[in-house]
Amino acid sequence: MARMIVEERGVGALSMESVAAEAGVSRSLIYAYFANRTGLVHELWDEVSGLWDVEAMPLYEEIPGSQSLRQLFDQRVMSNTRWFLDQVESSGLLFHRLQLEPVLESSVAEVRKRVERDNLEWWARLVEAMGVERERALVFSALANAPSQVMWSLLAHDQASRSAIEDVFFLMCGSALDQLLAAERY
Repeated sequence: MARMIVEERGVGALSMESVAAEAGVSRSLIYAYFANRTGLVHELWDEVSGLWDVEAMPLYEEIPGSQSLRQLFDQRVMSNTRWFLDQVESSGLLFHRLQLEPVLESSVAEVRKRVERDNLEWWARLVEAMGVERERALVFSALANAPSQVMWSLLAHDQASRSAIEDVFFLMCGSALDQLLAAERY
C-alpha cells in the first residue's frame, strides 16, 4: 500500500494513516510493523535502492573477447541502457519519487555519487582509449550519462516507449562518438 501511495500520489501523501486507510486496517497494525513514517520510508528505500547496488563494470582491458573498442562501446551502451531501463521498469516511479524525500537525502546522494563516479570514469577511459583526448573523453562521458534522469522520467511517467528511448539514445551516443572521433583526427 505504501508503494502504491507514493507511486500514485507522491511521497508527500505517505503517512501511517494513509497506509492504514488504503489497506483497510487499523493504524495500530501499521505501527506494529513500523515505528513511524520514517521507518516506512526507509523500508521502501531499502527495497528499491538495492537494485542499484551492483559492482562497477570491470575495466575495459579486463573484458575478455576479441571485439574492437568500438564494438565494446556499442555493446555496452546497449546492455547498460537496457539494464538501466529494466531497473526503471521494476522500481522507477517509486525510486524517482523517493529521491525527493528529505529523510533520505544522504542515502540518495550516496547512491547517485557511487553510480555516477563509476560510470563517468569507465566511459571516459574507454573513449580515451579509442583516441579521444582525456578532457574531451571525460566531458563526453558526463554528457552521455546525463540523460538518465530524463529517460527515467519519460519511461516512469509513460511519456515515451522504452523502444523509442533506446533507439534515440543509441543513435545519439553512437553519432556523438563518431563526431568526436572525427574531430580528434583533424
